[in-house]
Amino acid sequence: WSLERLRHSMKCVNSCLNASQDHDDLFDRLKQAVIDEAMSRHKWEPKANEVLRVIQLNTLEDRNCRDKHAWDAAVKFLENSVKEELNATEKSISNLIGPGTKDRWMYWKYSTEEQDKRYAVKRELDKILNSNYKHGNVLTQDELTTIRENLLRSGVTVDNEFIKDTWNPVYRRHFLKQSLARAYDCRRGFYLYHEGLETECNDVVLFWRIDQMLKVTANALRQQVMNREAQRLDKEIKQVLEEFSENSEIKEKLLTGKRVTLAEELKRVKRIQEKLEEFIQALNKEKMDERR
Repeated sequence: WSLERLRHSMKCVNSCLNASQDHDDLFDRLKQAVIDEAMSRHKWEPKANEVLRVIQLNTLEDRNCRDKHAWDAAVKFLENSVKEELNATEKSISNLIGPGTKDRWMYWKYSTEEQDKRYAVKRELDKILNSNYKHGNVLTQDELTTIRENLLRSGVTVDNEFIKDTWNPVYRRHFLKQSLARAYDCRRGFYLYHEGLETECNDVVLFWRIDQMLKVTANALRQQVMNREAQRLDKEIKQVLEEFSENSEIKEKLLTGKRVTLAEELKRVKRIQEKLEEFIQALNKEKMDERR
């Protein structure tokens, strides 16, 4: 991941240079080839991974959130994460059961036969969750039988696997809504937690630990890039440039364009002029020798 970020940074820097007003496109292909070759050779310093792992583990060991601001940030982090998962789950359920009443009336959308069955199963599952708010993540055999029988009376025939497939996203949404409700309650839970009183805010503490770990990880990676990887990459780029400078075939391939062609023509003309001057000097010398 860190190496990919380094590659991305190199790409961004090169793009910015190419977009500048005084940019010269003569060396574009050469620069890109040097960057690609240097990055293909570059390997993240091995010991850095072990150091980072130790830093992360030490940070995760701290289980005591001492600051109200950090607590609020962790609650926000938890809420945003749960909302993101909840939105994805809602879309998944919507795809399973088909368009709702509004979409059917306003946009003339229709559901398939399978979606109608999914919707019927979902209604039965919602009844179970509404009657038992703390229901576990697995349906009992009796519940599966009851659902099948209820649907059969409505003319809908499904098997247990069909019900379980529908149950997974439905229960996930139920679980995420519970988690989000607890997160809202924990907005005011810091002082209770700080006093050591019983709260249902373990999720907040977990996300605080994760947030702290992400911060120290980002800082460690930034320091590694600035203090070590950038210097090592700079040496590798210089080495690639030196190798390319000694390879005529690569230079001919990468340095192309009208100016390169013109420079080559001028070089040839200069050589011809030098040969011509040498020839004229030789003739003049021969004439002088004859006169003597």
